Amino acid sequence: MKTRGIENARRRLEGARGMQSPFLIAKAEEEARHILAQARIWLARAPTAARDERHACVEEAANALEAAIGLAS
Repeated sequence: MKTRGIENARRRLEGARGMQSPFLIAKAEEEARHILAQARIWLARAPTAARDERHACVEEAANALEAAIGLAS
């Protein structure tokens, strides 16, 4: 998995909030939650001992996205 999609979801969520459009915010949050779930599933598949730099980058991006989603709650 690459971090690009996770980072783009975070940026879209921030952009939607900046535009203050309830419709865009709802769509961005829905997409962000889906991408976050997919990232968590991908991370859970790798045993802790087998994790490498790629896993660390994805986990960092997922944590940033989770924090961005948490701001709306």
